[in-house]
Amino acid sequence: METAHPVIVVLIAIIVWWLSTGLVLAVVHRTERGGWGPRQVMPVMTFFGIAGVGLMWFGAQETTSLGSYAGFFGALLVWAWHEAAFLTGVLMGGRAGECPPALVGFARFRAAWEAICDHEIAILVTGLGLWVALSNSPNLFGLAAFGLLWGMRISAKLLIFFGAPNAVSELMPRRIAHLKSYFRTDRLTPLFYILMAGAVSLFVLLVIAANEATQDHSVVGHSLLATFMALAILEHLVLVLPVSDTALWRWAVPTGGKHSIDHGSHPVVIRQAPDKQQ
Repeated sequence: METAHPVIVVLIAIIVWWLSTGLVLAVVHRTERGGWGPRQVMPVMTFFGIAGVGLMWFGAQETTSLGSYAGFFGALLVWAWHEAAFLTGVLMGGRAGECPPALVGFARFRAAWEAICDHEIAILVTGLGLWVALSNSPNLFGLAAFGLLWGMRISAKLLIFFGAPNAVSELMPRRIAHLKSYFRTDRLTPLFYILMAGAVSLFVLLVIAANEATQDHSVVGHSLLATFMALAILEHLVLVLPVSDTALWRWAVPTGGKHSIDHGSHPVVIRQAPDKQQ
């Protein structure tokens, strides 16, 4: 199998996206059902996170298809650690309660920041650490993958804060269910169109770069980034459209009960049409 062929790269990226999202959801919801808890889950996730850093370092030294794959998948493992820490409530922020209904404008934004700031700062520190360690390496696609995940997370967070009609879904773990009080689902923010324009433009640039690349590691790296950029665009669309993708990860979540989940963290998660919030 020619692993540098763009079609193969895209298929691998989609499979890894689907599987990694499902596994994170499965682990997080396992802590909701008892037996496991954050204290049991996070040491395991820390092992995988450290392995991810190792893969990123290895991939950064290799200007080969394997190097680009290793760096990219390593970045996903590091990202999975952050997502597990967030969704289990281990690493969030100092504000634990729901957003007071009277808060508007900057006061509401500050309250939302206080609810998740520890996690956002941890991602920033991780990103800076990876940049210092890897920026002088010959293969930077793993570092670029982490940056892409980070950027699209910020984009999705801004979207659901300022207004996304379908920003509430049925899988938010109970430990962080208060976050949905910060969502705006009564309107679609004009910011959506700006974010989408930027995302589509970046996707087009990545596709062009993949098409013009002459070295295998560059073809693989740009194709992986372009595929995940396309999936991120899909996530943004699902946030505003009345659609559900429950069947994609039915195997990863408990069958009984309904919860909600915060979006804009890892790839697309399962949603249901929300009631309008005032």
